[in-house]
Amino acid sequence: MDLNLFQNKRVFARLVMDKLGKMPVDYTEKNLQIDRSRHEGSKHLKAAVVLLLNFKKINERSEYVFQLIKRSQKISQGGDISCPGGMLQPGRDNLMSSILKTGLLPTLRGGMARRVQNVDSETASLIRLFLTNALREAWEEIGLNPLNTKYLGALPSYTLHMFARTIFPVVCITREQFTYKTSSEVEKILEIPLSFFFHSENYAMLDVKTSREEYSGPIQYQTPCLVIPDGQGNEDILWGATFNIIHNFLHIISDGSVPNDYSFQMRDKVLTPKYIFPKG
Repeated sequence: MDLNLFQNKRVFARLVMDKLGKMPVDYTEKNLQIDRSRHEGSKHLKAAVVLLLNFKKINERSEYVFQLIKRSQKISQGGDISCPGGMLQPGRDNLMSSILKTGLLPTLRGGMARRVQNVDSETASLIRLFLTNALREAWEEIGLNPLNTKYLGALPSYTLHMFARTIFPVVCITREQFTYKTSSEVEKILEIPLSFFFHSENYAMLDVKTSREEYSGPIQYQTPCLVIPDGQGNEDILWGATFNIIHNFLHIISDGSVPNDYSFQMRDKVLTPKYIFPKG
C-alpha cells in the first residue's frame, strides 16, 4: 500500500468508505445469536467502540492517526489500550438512536448506514444503535462531540470469549481538532499514525499468562501485539481485541498489505485476578 495516502485527507477518507462499503456486516446475525444465548441464561454482553481517525500534524507532516485511549486502573482491563466505547445501555441507547434517526445529528441520520454499506434495514438500525452507543461513550470518556464526527462504515463484530462480550466496531473521522476532556476511566490519550502499523519492526509476540492459577486455572498463550514507545524510555503495548479490530481494518483498506509476521521480538503480559475478575 502507498503510505502517502495517509497524508491525503480527502482521498484516504473516500478510500475507506469505498473499502468498507464492500464489506459484509454481521450485526443482525450476531445480535440475534447473543439474544438467544441470553434467553438461555447466558450473561453475554454487547458493546460498541468507535475507531476514530483524525488528520493532524505529526512530526512535521500531516497524516491520519488513530485516536485511542489507555484505560485507567480504576476500571476493568486497566492499562489496556482501546478504542473509545463501552457497554450497550439498551434503554438509553435505543431511545437516543430513535431520536437521532430524525436527523438531529448528520452522522446518525436515518439512511446513513444504508448509503455507506449495502445492508438491509434491520442491520442499518443496529449500526445506528451501536454508533449511538459508541459516540455516547466517546463523549463521556474523551469529550468528543458527536457533531464533530463523520461516519465511514462498520467493521465485523469481534467476540471476547474470556469476558463473554461481543464488540461492534464503527469507523468515524473527527472533522476538526478538539480538546480532550478525559474522564476518570482514561489514563491518557494515544495518537498513533496509521503508517506506524505498516513497519514490521514495530510488532512483537506477547506471551500472556495468569499470575495465580487458582482463580481460573492456568492461562498461557502467545498473541501478536504492537509496541509503542512513549517517548520517555517506556512503551505501551497494543494487543487483544483492539489490536485485532485495527489490524482487520488495515487489512481491509490495504488489500492485505499490513504486516503479518510478528516474530521480531517478545513481550510479556501477566493477567492478574483483578484484570480477569474486575468485580471480584
